[in-house]
Order: sequence, then structure tokens, then C-alpha cells
Amino acid sequence: MAITVEEVLALGERWCDTLREGGEIAEREAFFLYHPARIYVQESGASMTLEDHHAYHEQFAFQRLELGDFVIAQLSSEPERARAIGSLYWEAHFPEEDGRPPLRATVGEDWIVERMPDGELKFVLWLNTSHHFLPDSAVDRLKLD
Repeated sequence: MAITVEEVLALGERWCDTLREGGEIAEREAFFLYHPARIYVQESGASMTLEDHHAYHEQFAFQRLELGDFVIAQLSSEPERARAIGSLYWEAHFPEEDGRPPLRATVGEDWIVERMPDGELKFVLWLNTSHHFLPDSAVDRLKLD
């Protein structure tokens, strides 16, 4: 059975829920086939561990994440793998409410996913292809270290 866009979006939504709801690193690690898991950021060349990713997202009091459109390309049948390319809208609110806008960006995503024997999908490779910050974003407030 081919991996569908609906399955990929469901996987993405479950991942986003861990950010919306303050999930732990171990919970996110379970989404990946290979450990330790990494997220690659094409724009900067960075390779983030899930610990780095967690620390980065901890600076926000609230995050809104909305998956956009994704396209799927089947890669192989043994193992069953597909490439999913799409975007998400990310809005991150800082703890201090001082009248400045939140961070707003469209994030490009490029994922390789694999179906496990039980039918579950896992990330094989996660690549952020772009971070397009919207004009009213508070980019100057970001802590990148």
C-alpha cells in the first residue's frame, strides 16, 4: 500500500501536537526511525539534535502550527518509503507580552518517511528547507544559541 498524503499529514499533526502541548524529547524521539534523531536546517547548514530543537522551542510561551499542502513521491516498496515536501505556518509567542508581534514564518519541510511493519510511519530524514519570516515578525527577539 502506498504512503498517502493523509498519513503524512496525520504524522505531521501528531508531531506538531508535541510542540503545541509541551511534549518531551523522548516523545519526539519516538517519531524517528534512527537514533539519535536530527533535524537538518538547509538554510544555515545546522544539524539539530532533538535536545537542541526542544531548547529552541522552550523560549516560546505558545506556538501555533498549521500544516500546509504536501506532495508525496513514493521512493521504494521494500522498505516502503516516501518523500513528503510541503510547508507549515509557524507562529511563536514570547513569554513577555510587551505589544510586539510574535514570530511568524512559513517553514519549508522535506521529509523521508518509512512505514513500519505495524503500519506506523516514522521519519527517516527531516530537512527544513526554508524559514520565510513574515514582515511583522519579531525576529530580533529570537535566541538562537
